[in-house]
Amino acid sequence: MEKQPKKILVIRSATRILDQTLVSLQEEFPGCHITVLLPQSVKESMKQDQKVNQVLTIPDQRRISISSYGKENIRKLQEMNFDLAVSLYNIDHGLGYSNIDLLAIAAKAKNVRGYNSRGNFVEVTRATATKKAFMEKTSFFWVGINYVATSILFIIITLALIGEWLFRLPFRKKHASSKSVLAPTSSVREPVKVRV
Repeated sequence: MEKQPKKILVIRSATRILDQTLVSLQEEFPGCHITVLLPQSVKESMKQDQKVNQVLTIPDQRRISISSYGKENIRKLQEMNFDLAVSLYNIDHGLGYSNIDLLAIAAKAKNVRGYNSRGNFVEVTRATATKKAFMEKTSFFWVGINYVATSILFIIITLALIGEWLFRLPFRKKHASSKSVLAPTSSVREPVKVRV
């Protein structure tokens, strides 16, 4: 029989599913000790939550990631010997949260899970977290390429339209002046001679 995790790290990355995830973890692992990692500004409110045993913080201005949390703090997380580390996702597939997954992996818990907005979870491994990070970076790369290409095309089309308008402007003036030269100066007709 597999031993149930007792020490759980929850990385507070998606606030709207935090409470339901804590309840779910307590139901699955009765008597567990839950540590939550969160931004400094919400530390006091989280300390009052009866479902949380310990609160760790990260400065508010920083995105939660391995680099922003720092090597020393990562080492302290590893020394806590968590049985389970949890990433929270506000969306079903969890794309956009690879930084949280990689931080959960860095804590070196025995298991890592990603909980989504439906209350389901997926097992996270270093391979799946790395793959997700790659997918996110390449999708951002292609969005950036698309943005640059669209901007360049917009500039080219705009310049072409301005160039066409400027090219036609002298042509119209010239065409208008040549019409006025060719136009008859008098509307009176000469009488037609008829032979008898």
